[in-house]
Order: sequence, then structure tokens, then C-alpha cells
Amino acid sequence: MEHLPDYIKYYSKPRHILTDLLYTIVLSVFIAVFLTLTGIGSSFVTTLTTSQCFGISMWSTITLLLWLFKPEKALSLAFIVIAGIAGGTLIGLHLGPFVLRQFFPVIVKGPEKSLLQAIVLCIAFGSVISYFFYTKSRLSVSREVIQQERIKRLSSEKEALEAKLRLLQAQIEPHFLFNTLSNVLSLVDRDPVKGKSMLTDLIRYLRTSLSRTLPDRTTLDQEMEIITAYLNIQKVRMGERLRFTIEVPDAALTHPFPPMLLQPLVENAIKHGLEPQMEGGEIIIRAAEKDDLVRIEVADTGAGFSSFQKTGVGIANVRERIQLLYGEKGRLVLEENKPHGVRATIEVPKVYT
Repeated sequence: MEHLPDYIKYYSKPRHILTDLLYTIVLSVFIAVFLTLTGIGSSFVTTLTTSQCFGISMWSTITLLLWLFKPEKALSLAFIVIAGIAGGTLIGLHLGPFVLRQFFPVIVKGPEKSLLQAIVLCIAFGSVISYFFYTKSRLSVSREVIQQERIKRLSSEKEALEAKLRLLQAQIEPHFLFNTLSNVLSLVDRDPVKGKSMLTDLIRYLRTSLSRTLPDRTTLDQEMEIITAYLNIQKVRMGERLRFTIEVPDAALTHPFPPMLLQPLVENAIKHGLEPQMEGGEIIIRAAEKDDLVRIEVADTGAGFSSFQKTGVGIANVRERIQLLYGEKGRLVLEENKPHGVRATIEVPKVYT
């Protein structure tokens, strides 16, 4: 037999109980209108009052029995619904006339045929409405289960992506670290001032990088700090072949921002944009606020898409993380930076979860 723990959980929530009570009242109104129009009932006031008494009595009885017995099988549930309809009908037969006598100048008297007709109608309408509530609750439970599964799937995807990101970061940073230390070593005797400057920026880079690996979010200010240190190191290595400008308004620096979204774009701009050119080029990083969005642009004057498109992992990672964190609210746009070069633009909400 079918087990129904989720169905019982549905009726353990006050908002679902109150919603079904409201549905019962509304459906009882429609039943009263139907009976009045078809001539089965007497006056509308009498029929409406009686319909509400029967409807609320059945709803209360079935809800109480579900709360007391918590059936786990379909057969037990069916028995409780039948008992609730029967009990509610008996209560309604006494409650209806009582309410009419107390609040309306109506005394209900009729032949046994009318009483039998009322019982048959109550059982018929009660059965149909009970099935309606059962179907509605199962649909609601199904939606909740689907939503929970979706949340679990998104959490798993996020964990997998973060693990992939940490692996990528672990692969990139040692390579960058060893190259930088090698450059510092070569500058110690030849140009101590540049060597000291490069070592200072490396320390700054490592300090910021270490601090941001602990939380799962940083601020735009922290990201710009590590990117500035990274660009300073690359400038010592490339000399005049690398020029860069960072234009970020102070108000935008305090916004939360995920780590490792901007750095892959800057690394690609240098590695696949500027380094292939003998003359190097320029990188311009701009940030601006528009409504509830932050727009960050990394533009270079490098070799353009012909070289840039060879990079797949970094850009794919950025796209995946934006999609996972922001859905349709965030995006990464790659376009030509006329007259030459590539412009990568990230647009994300000011707040992310």
C-alpha cells in the first residue's frame, strides 16, 4: 500500500490548514449558489448557512482525525476521510438548524425525504471536495519535493564548482609564484630596486590571496587589491610593454564580490592579448554602478579574439560561477575592443547569496 508521510506533513503546517479552511468556505458558497439556482435548496440565506455548517464541520472533523491518527497508508487515509464525512454530516445536521434558529428567524422542519436528500448531498459534495483537497495536497507536496531536490542539486553543483575552482587556483598560483620568485632572483643583482618592488608586490599578493581563501565571498576592494598587486608584478616582468589603469569609484569598492571572477580575465588579457605582441599593450579596468547592478570591464589593446579564444578553462570557469551564483541576473560578455583587443564585461547584482 502507498505510504503517505509527506501528505501528513502537509497537514501539519498551519498555513496549509488555514488555506484549506478558506477553500472550504469558498466552495460552500458555490454549492449554496448551485443548490439555490437548481431549486434544490430553499432561500439562499438558509442554503448558504446550512452549506457552511456542513462544510466547516466536515473539514474540522477530517483535519482533527488526520492530526490524531496520522495515517501512513492509503487505506487508513480513506477510512479517516469516510469517517470525517460521516461525522461532519451528523454535526452539520444539528449545527445548521441551531445556527438558523439563533441568528435567523428560520426554523428548519421538513419530511424525512428532505433529511435523506440533505445527507446524500452532503456525502456526494463532501466526497468530491475531499478528493479535490487530496489532489491539491499531493501536488503541493510534489512541488516541495521537486524544489528540495533542485536546492540539493544546486548545492552539489556549487560545491563541485568551488572544488574545481580551488583546483584551478592551486594549479595557477604555484606556477605564477615560481615564475615571480625566479624573476625576483634574477633582479637581485641586476636591479635591486625593481627586485625589491616585485617582492613587495608578491607579498601583498600572497597576503590578500591567503585571506580571501577562507571566506566564500570578498569585496570588490579586496579583488582590486590583489589584481593591482598581480599587475604590478607583471609590469616589473614586462616593463614598458605593460601599461594598466584601474578606474573604480569608491562607492563600488564596498560591494560583496565573489573571488576569482576578475583575475582570470586579467590573466587572459596579459597572456593571450599583450604578451604575443612585441609592443605589448594596455589593460584598463573600469567599474560602474547601474541600478542594482555592478558592471566591471576588463579591456586590453592586445592581439584580439584570434589569440584570446584559445583560452577555455578560465573563461568557462567564470561563466559557470556567474550562472551558479546569479542565474539569469548575471552575465559575462566578450566583445571586440576597437580598434584592437578584447573587452570582457561582467554584470552582476550588488548583492549575491
